[in-house]
Amino acid sequence: MSRLTACLILIVVWALTYLTNLGSSELRSEEGHRVLPAVHMLDRGNYVVPYIAARPYLNKPPLINWLVAASFKLSGIRNEWTSRLPSALFTLAAALTLATLGRSSLGPIGSFIAALCWLTNLGLIEKGRMIEIEAIYCSLFAFALILWLVFWEQKRSPWLTFLVPWIFLGLGLLAKGPSHVLFFYLILCAVLWQNRRLRDLTHPAHLIGVAVMVGIFAAWLIPYFRALPSHAPLQAWSEQAAVAFHGEEGRSEDWLLNFPRGFAYLLPWILLVPFIRLSKIADPLQRNVAYGLAWGSIVPFVGVLLIPGTLPRYILPLEAPFCWIVGSAIANEAFQWSIKGIRVSRALIFSLIAIGVIGAMIIFPLRSVTYLKRHERIKPIAAQINALLPSDQRLYAIDPDFQPYLFYVRAPITYLTTLDELPADAHYFLIQPRHQRKFESNAHWASLHPKLLAHTPSYRSKESLLFAIDH
Repeated sequence: MSRLTACLILIVVWALTYLTNLGSSELRSEEGHRVLPAVHMLDRGNYVVPYIAARPYLNKPPLINWLVAASFKLSGIRNEWTSRLPSALFTLAAALTLATLGRSSLGPIGSFIAALCWLTNLGLIEKGRMIEIEAIYCSLFAFALILWLVFWEQKRSPWLTFLVPWIFLGLGLLAKGPSHVLFFYLILCAVLWQNRRLRDLTHPAHLIGVAVMVGIFAAWLIPYFRALPSHAPLQAWSEQAAVAFHGEEGRSEDWLLNFPRGFAYLLPWILLVPFIRLSKIADPLQRNVAYGLAWGSIVPFVGVLLIPGTLPRYILPLEAPFCWIVGSAIANEAFQWSIKGIRVSRALIFSLIAIGVIGAMIIFPLRSVTYLKRHERIKPIAAQINALLPSDQRLYAIDPDFQPYLFYVRAPITYLTTLDELPADAHYFLIQPRHQRKFESNAHWASLHPKLLAHTPSYRSKESLLFAIDH
């Protein structure tokens, strides 16, 4: 199989799986936290501090917001399809990297299967069809790992081996933070240890690579801290870390399902795992690399999922080494088709995987226009507002907090922090019900004589009151 043929097949599989009905469902889960800051960046020109409404969004770095903003800007369209496209493109780019650069290590078939495994496992299909951090973050991790493995195995210059991958690690810091760096070093050290090459980490190029990685993050972080009270981001990040380690109310029962869900993310390709025998890989280097990838992945997989506050998606960066191992096993026919002496049909296992792949390629796009379409929650709220608000009138949202339905409001929106900022010529404004008593005690409120037009349904325990002002 030529590189061109492999890439064309992968692009077709990707397009059918990731682009079909990509924009058919409303924003869901945490997508609003990725899209609303991007809209604010384009409208206000502040690309350093992400904002949701009138407040800084401090929980995550801004790379994903930048990518969504770029997609909106380049396409000239702001909708679900263009917001989710970056995730799908990053997923494809990682697959093509596996299929092309990984070819030198895994061979034509092994690299193709590894890339196909990447594109068609349930974890990445789910995240790659959403504008969520994981698809982009895991792809950056995959770029770093694939490049390092290829350069290191080919004995390329240490300056290439320890600089280029660390650029992607630095971008990963801008996507989610430092957890992927721990994953990367566990895997890297396991591979080097298996090959008795841990001393490679002492090369000056490695230190420069770390400096480049930190420098990429610092280029954003320094102006970010200057733009905010110094304690605000640290407090938000410490709270996020505490939730990740100690859990939060109502998550304990879900935590018991971490391992089943973690394994489910690797379906259908995890069906091969019981039959893989890395000892059958003839080439010593490839065998040691596979063992290193396996041990370097098992330790964080188990360790992360045992943490009380963790979520199964936290292990998704391990998809990259998993796909490499699958490709290496295929390339070297490193399988034993029996379990405890019971013969298992090789054809049956691969048939089940093929059925799983085809099923996922059909079910995920179909789900967008059936189940998700029937269970929309925020578009109906926006429709209620749009029916009452002329599209040529500006809507003033006073400290609305996280209200993703505002993405679908047709009228231009200005976010305010207090009622006193409301312009004299304003005709429509939104507040949260919890602020109503405070606003009604404000002298400015009485002078406006506002008329309540709508009380929106609750979404994530948040509601809105739409008022009109007659001048």
